Amino acid sequence: AGKALDRFEVAVIIPAYNEARMVEQCINSVQKAFDYARGPSTEGVIIVSDGGSKDDTAAVARKAGAVVVETKADDPRGRGPCLNRGTQRVPEKCRYFLYLHVDCRLPLNFFVELERFAPTTKDFRIGFCKMRFFPRGGLVLRIFEWLAEFESVFSTFGDQGLIVSKELYQRLDGFPPQVLLEDVEFLRRARKIARIHALPMTLAVSARKFDDRGPLTYMAQCIVVLNLYIFFGWSPSRLLKLYGNPDFLRLGKGISYVIGTLAFLLVLLLYYRSKNKAGGGV
Repeated sequence: AGKALDRFEVAVIIPAYNEARMVEQCINSVQKAFDYARGPSTEGVIIVSDGGSKDDTAAVARKAGAVVVETKADDPRGRGPCLNRGTQRVPEKCRYFLYLHVDCRLPLNFFVELERFAPTTKDFRIGFCKMRFFPRGGLVLRIFEWLAEFESVFSTFGDQGLIVSKELYQRLDGFPPQVLLEDVEFLRRARKIARIHALPMTLAVSARKFDDRGPLTYMAQCIVVLNLYIFFGWSPSRLLKLYGNPDFLRLGKGISYVIGTLAFLLVLLLYYRSKNKAGGGV
């Protein structure tokens, strides 16, 4: 068991780029969870790190009550640097950082559950949440949600909400300054020195990423990108060009189901292997 968690010691960092339509809903869900845990009218530490938006993201975030960190002209681009800039504005008293994507919504009991989990979990330094997609469902998305409950390099990502201790964040020197896969690289480094815990809370996550590509094609694309990065050493900037093309690897349903089944088996293999290794996952 660890030191009891003071809810005022948790800061929420939300990276955003051209998200004027989404950012207020995300902030409101965080504030409601703070109020539920601490009582009405209690301010929480909510930081929106804007990546140079061309719309009204920053103005909307400020109006909703968040501290806004804006990107300057000479600042490095990408979500990794954006996350680090936001973290630099966190008050000194905060011991934990919650990194939350702007299209995610916190459950009302998030901080109550975190306060129960963190002090009673040995060496808790990093964890991720379960996820449920909205507004759409279906069998394929339900399978994705189930896979996301397993901790592995192929199933744990930043859009599941990452709780990271200040000590671990500093030890890892923050997020890598990458334009893509900054969460994957951060988690790979974290696995070498810490156990990544599956948290009991469930985030609501927008299914908008599947709108243009469809869930099967999107999964096939992610599998290829991850393998090129992890096993073949492709650079994030090179992979961004590939990933940014919605027609890349647009497959028929038959091939997509085959790849999806293979990915499912691979995740299970990685999960059971990680369960047998002391101190962490893949």
